[in-house]
Amino acid sequence: MIPNILSTSTIKGYGNGYLIKSNKSAMIQPMFPAANMAIRKSALQEVGGFDTICKTSGEDNDICIRMLKSRWELFYEPQATVKHKHRTSLKGLLKQWYGYGSFHPYIFKKHTPKCLEIVYPRDTHMNDWTSRRFDRILGIKVPLHIMIFVTPFYLFHAFLLLLILSLVIKSPLLLAISFLGGLGVWLFSSGKAFWRSVIIKRKFRWIPYALIRYLLNGAFVFAAFKAGLKIGVIYFAVTRGQDLVE
Repeated sequence: MIPNILSTSTIKGYGNGYLIKSNKSAMIQPMFPAANMAIRKSALQEVGGFDTICKTSGEDNDICIRMLKSRWELFYEPQATVKHKHRTSLKGLLKQWYGYGSFHPYIFKKHTPKCLEIVYPRDTHMNDWTSRRFDRILGIKVPLHIMIFVTPFYLFHAFLLLLILSLVIKSPLLLAISFLGGLGVWLFSSGKAFWRSVIIKRKFRWIPYALIRYLLNGAFVFAAFKAGLKIGVIYFAVTRGQDLVE
């Protein structure tokens, strides 16, 4: 997945791999990971290169945002092949995903005026995460930087907290609502994968994978929230996948 970043003067119209940019928010612009990116030297020089503050992540979001604010476009080439070295231990994966989440609040604050943004990520017909699109549910000016991505990961935990509250206050109605809501979110996000892998194919490798993916989600979200508080940003991040376990 390599983007070929070209000047708008070379484009007669969007399509054939060119990603449509949004005029709603910098944080929901299309982007590519730096590991899979090819950039024209003139484009990189024009926008001032990568932001060196982003030490473990975010530099790819930032450079794509600045490219799109300038006269450049992003191009997706699905036939390109990139070899990438992955982490091979849980400790390494957790450290990597914690680092991924650490600089997203900085990017949000850098490119967005003070506001409350609530967005819902959704996948398109293309079978890769770079094709993700976002529906903006709410965007209003407030005296703080607040970004909330509505995902199954957050909804599941919201219902889990309601479940705990229902047990504390002994409310059967709230217990039923929180249990059914949490179950519905799980079935929507991960139930199909669980059924196909464990029930039908009897492949129980899904279970440890699900636990690992859950921990990675948690590391990413916690890092983003913690880093945001340090710079005055309330940021409920979104990870690469929308499922509880992807």
